[in-house]
Order: sequence, then C-alpha cells, then structure tokens
Amino acid sequence: MFKPAKYQIKLLKWIENKGIIVHYERGSAGNLVQRVVASHNPVYWSKLINNSYIPESNPIKWPEKGFMEDGLYTDIVCHSTYSYIEEEHHQNRVADRISRDSEILKAIRANKIVVLKSHVDIRILNKNIYVIRIVGDECKLRRKNIARPGRHFLQPIVEDNTYNLNINNLVDKSYDIFEKEYLALCNQYKFTPNTKPVRDFILVWRSKQDFGNF
Repeated sequence: MFKPAKYQIKLLKWIENKGIIVHYERGSAGNLVQRVVASHNPVYWSKLINNSYIPESNPIKWPEKGFMEDGLYTDIVCHSTYSYIEEEHHQNRVADRISRDSEILKAIRANKIVVLKSHVDIRILNKNIYVIRIVGDECKLRRKNIARPGRHFLQPIVEDNTYNLNINNLVDKSYDIFEKEYLALCNQYKFTPNTKPVRDFILVWRSKQDFGNF
C-alpha cells in the first residue's frame, strides 16, 4: 500500500494550479499519454522533470536507439523515467529531487504546466490538482510484449478535476476514432491540437507493440 510522505503532499500542493497528473495502471500506455500531453505548448518538458536519460526537447520524437529504461535501451515502450509521486520507492534519489524541484520552479516562473505520472490515486493527497485518468479495456489493448497478468485498467469515474481518457480510442488504428478522443483531450485543457505529430508518434508506438487482440 502506498504510504504518502510529507514530500508528496508538498509537491502536489506546490504544482496544484500548474500541474497535471497522469494516473494509470501498468500496461495502459501512461508514458505515451504523458508524452502526448507534453507535446503541447503550455506544458514544460525537461530532462530533469520527465526523463532522466535522454535530454530530448521533443517528447514525441522516437529516438533511433529507442528510449532508456532501467539503464538499457528499449524500442518497445516510450519510457519517461519513474514516478516522482511514488518517491518512497526511490529514497536514494534525493539529489535528483533537488535538481528536479529547481526545474519545476523554473517551469512555474515561466507560467508553464508540469505533467507527472503516477500509478497511485493521488486524490488521497490532493483534491484540487488536475488528473488525467487513463481508462479502457485491457482486453482490447493486450500487449503481449509487456503482459501484466491479473492487472485491470482503470474505469471511468465522475470526480472534480478528473478527466477520463479512453486509451483504446486514443491509440485506435482508425484515424476518426483517434481524432475524436484526441481533440476531446485538447478541448478539455484548451490545448491547440498538434494532430499530425501526435498521430505519427502513436503510429510508431503501435508498430512496436505485439498486440494480442487489437
């Protein structure tokens, strides 16, 4: 069970009006959604905040070698480092935390949005911060190469400051289904659509998955 520390509470309060948390279950493409959201101009994308390994300036550009995960390159997932909301699992990364906090302050001063991700429901810590809840049907997005036996995707809920994003629709091979879901996301957060680059990135992501039933 997740046991929040003072740091998590302080962090969420700090970015309450300038933050979006992507809440997702493993295997439901949380890294993909974080990168899609970060491709929009109001969002601050930074190596120190979002990716500990690759100093990329474009969150939806797939590197030639793939992304770094646990010290190794992978061409399957678009990894964007661990979740700072779950800091209790990374107590040895205090130096990273200090550097990251400095970068978050820079983002706030620039009037930018910070987007983080979490496997835990942060509503127990903060009722006001914006949350993108990745929902859907895991049977329709069964990725054999990263199977998560016994796990189930989150289901939609009605909750203040929470937006339910259907991952099945966002990554659907049908352009029309994708576009409807993507434009709804943009409308929710008043993003100027970045449709073609986002679609191209999703298609690259799709091409690297071993779908069991999709």
